[in-house]
Amino acid sequence: MRESIICVGRTGKEPYRFPETGVQIFSYEELCYYLSGHMLLYLYTLPEEELLLYIRDELGLEKLYRQLSKLTDPGRDQMKYFAALFREGNYFSEEEIREILDEYRDLKNTPYPVQCKWTGDMLLEAGRASMAIHYYKEALKPETMGKMDTGAAYHNMAVAKSRLFRLEDAKIDFVKAYQYAGDEESLFYYYALIAFTENMEKAKEEMESFKISELSQESFENRFAAIAEAYHCSSLAEKQKKIEYLLQREKTEEAENIYERFVRELQKDFRPEMEMEDDLLTAGLPVRKE
Repeated sequence: MRESIICVGRTGKEPYRFPETGVQIFSYEELCYYLSGHMLLYLYTLPEEELLLYIRDELGLEKLYRQLSKLTDPGRDQMKYFAALFREGNYFSEEEIREILDEYRDLKNTPYPVQCKWTGDMLLEAGRASMAIHYYKEALKPETMGKMDTGAAYHNMAVAKSRLFRLEDAKIDFVKAYQYAGDEESLFYYYALIAFTENMEKAKEEMESFKISELSQESFENRFAAIAEAYHCSSLAEKQKKIEYLLQREKTEEAENIYERFVRELQKDFRPEMEMEDDLLTAGLPVRKE
């Protein structure tokens, strides 16, 4: 069941979309609810200026706009910004505001690599694979996290890379995740990628090098069989079968046309993330400055 938010103030004619997660809001109440659950994203930066304009122009909160405009200086205490925002509309009680700000303070005091790892997890869950990868890389740079956190960061980074079709890189990270944390879940993902991109025999050979038990091997095979069966019933598999059928009958041109449409559809779905990754390679992310 989805949660409902009661909005008593003015709502915007157009939504405001948070660039980090893509979440849209239309009201002050939704703004407070969103920010209270995503304070992790604002440890070293504040929401962009466009949000202030939205607060003024779409929500009609001129007083709040003026208050927040005075608190956007990077040298100021960022907690004052959020305290002013949360107190303006009485959406949260004073006790709830104190709890949110205490949690924000605790996040600030968390080791930087862990902050980055948690941020990557939040962005991955929001479908922002490219941004998540860059935070995981930042988390792994100093090599100061414990083995379990390091393993989890490599695992989740591999998941993000898989979503961007960077399958060879993902395989390497799944292996690293297993080497650090010893979690066979990472090994299963590695097994599944090899089975999908190469074949089952190659996947089995790889597992022999890790010396996993026969019980684990059987579990891997059963889980992968279920995934493969679900894929074979999907629309993607149907298109793949049609292309293979046409190629077998030497109808190359028709097969190529279907393949080109198939690729264009995938590009339409994934191009925004791919382009975002290209931009991030040069622009970077708002992380802590040394």
